[in-house]
Amino acid sequence: MIILYKKKILLTIGIISVFIFTYMITAYNMSNTKTDDIDVETVQTVALPVNNKIIILDARSWSSR
Repeated sequence: MIILYKKKILLTIGIISVFIFTYMITAYNMSNTKTDDIDVETVQTVALPVNNKIIILDARSWSSR
């Protein structure tokens, strides 16, 4: 059974509204920006090979350590 409180509903609607507003602003800026007037500089990066390395991600909470 899911119980929805007014505070949680308003928080969810607020977060969704912020994401939609941000997306709309970004889409508007992308469509109205002329790429001819902007100097875009590309920086090349290199992915270095990693051999025989082990990465351990500890997902436990602080209380269980």
